[in-house]
Amino acid sequence: MVDQRQARIKKELEAYRLSYMKTGMPITVNFRSLVPELKKSDRYSHQIHSYPAKLLANIPYYFLATDVFCPSNGIVLDPFCGTGTVLLEALLSGRSALGADANPLAELITSVKTNYIAKETLQETLGQIMKRAKSYRKIIEYPNAVAVWYSMTSLRQLTNLQRAINKVEDERQRAFFELCFSSTARKVSYSDPSISVPVRWNPRRFSANPNREKEVREKLEELKTINVYMKFETICKANIDRLETLNGKIRDDVAARIVANDARQLGLEDKSVDLILTSPPYAGAQKYIRASWLNLYWLNRVKLENVRELKKRNIGREDYKKSEVFESYTGIEAADQVLRMLYNKGKTERAFLVANYLNEMKVALDESCRVLKANGYMVIVIGNNTVCGQSFYTQDYLTRYLECKGMTLQFKLIDDIKSYGLMTKRNKTANRITREWILVFKK
Repeated sequence: MVDQRQARIKKELEAYRLSYMKTGMPITVNFRSLVPELKKSDRYSHQIHSYPAKLLANIPYYFLATDVFCPSNGIVLDPFCGTGTVLLEALLSGRSALGADANPLAELITSVKTNYIAKETLQETLGQIMKRAKSYRKIIEYPNAVAVWYSMTSLRQLTNLQRAINKVEDERQRAFFELCFSSTARKVSYSDPSISVPVRWNPRRFSANPNREKEVREKLEELKTINVYMKFETICKANIDRLETLNGKIRDDVAARIVANDARQLGLEDKSVDLILTSPPYAGAQKYIRASWLNLYWLNRVKLENVRELKKRNIGREDYKKSEVFESYTGIEAADQVLRMLYNKGKTERAFLVANYLNEMKVALDESCRVLKANGYMVIVIGNNTVCGQSFYTQDYLTRYLECKGMTLQFKLIDDIKSYGLMTKRNKTANRITREWILVFKK
């Protein structure tokens, strides 16, 4: 069955290559249909923690199902690894994997979901944490920016859990329970679960739908007295079961690790990885730190006053000071034509944002090319978007740049996005990203 699947995928890949060589036209695909065996979204430990704009697991699974792009014993790199979807699928395919990400929450999720810990061990430690947390009585003061998101009861219980988890000596186990705690902190807050960035639930938003308004009001009342201990324990048990599904599924001689917090400085040797498979951020569409700041606070990964500094590490960020903005270009002529139009219309801030995004991506792509072996492949999942009503063809601009770097485009695929994640509509001139382009290059 495995051999048949590999043969089918190899045949499809060769057909894509030949079709693109002949027509130069991207091929429309549906990765859910290409990999029907991945119907269940809660696959292994992928759903261990929520995170916006996750990469569809079907994509790395498909490209790692054969040795066309990476030897069976090769090394896979994702320089924008997010929650480690590529790294986990690489491990399951029998390959070691490396990742980098600027968000400490993403690093934590990746590390936890790719490290198996026995169910019995975690269950025993969970019991110790619960017993210890319930014994604490000390009352702590909280920054107002955090306190407004919780009832006082929830704040006390969260703090007690935080203290108990910090007492766990084993680093890997502590990371697991920190991640479960992070999920708990978000779920017991007053933030609207349907919005990726923390936005307080407002029943009045649903005044046109009385039933929905009533439902939200009731939920907010429940959150005032919710048993945080019970919620944490429930999340832990579900995640323990998820991690247990990895038992015996990952070979002892392969591993995943985070190598850097910046795709522009990977710290790897030249020509040291066999395949780069990644989904970079989009121009001005990503709000990863804004979406994670409450989690990061409770995890002691960032102080509130340092959130802005953490944002600066992210490619594709939006919040530049006016003093940082100037008329900037990229050296990619097709992109610079769009930028000139935007500058001429007085859209200097938005033009600078996407120009700086491309310039930072160029540095990241240079670094990826440096660490990729000769004849190695680079697979990039990216989307176009709209800036001030003007189409911005990100996939085309990155393609042109990589070709200038000596990379050879093998083919392009297009798949529709079913979940928009962080792609929120800003105003009448902004637009959601509705298609993903999969660009396949060979060095």
